[in-house]
Parts: sequence; structure tokens; C-alpha cells
Amino acid sequence: MAEGDTGAPKAGGAAQADAFSKREAANEDYYVRQKEMEKLQNLKQKIEEHKKHLEELDKHVTDTMAQGKK
Repeated sequence: MAEGDTGAPKAGGAAQADAFSKREAANEDYYVRQKEMEKLQNLKQKIEEHKKHLEELDKHVTDTMAQGKK
């Protein structure tokens, strides 16, 4: 078989293939980490929005209870 034919080893041997595989895996890992960071940032923002909403509800309940005591 000639180089490049189906089943023939790639030029550069296994070392080159390993380096490419490692680089590809590193790029995939980086991409996944970036996406996870985006998701975590979105979740953090949603948590802050929910905290603000809970504070508003708490204030409303407190104000309503204070008006009921008058």
C-alpha cells in the first residue's frame, strides 16, 4: 500500500498522530470549559435576579404586615 491509501500508516508515524490527537482533545476540552463557564455565568445572573425578586417580595410582605397593624 502507498502512503495515504486506506489502511496505510500516516506519514510521521504514531508520534505525529498522538500529538494531533492530544491537541484536538485539548481544543475540545477548552471549548467545553468555555461553554460551561458561560452556563455558570448565566446561572449566577439568574440567581442574582431571583435574590432581588425575593427581596422585593419580602419588602412587600413586611410593608403589608406593617399596614395591617396600624
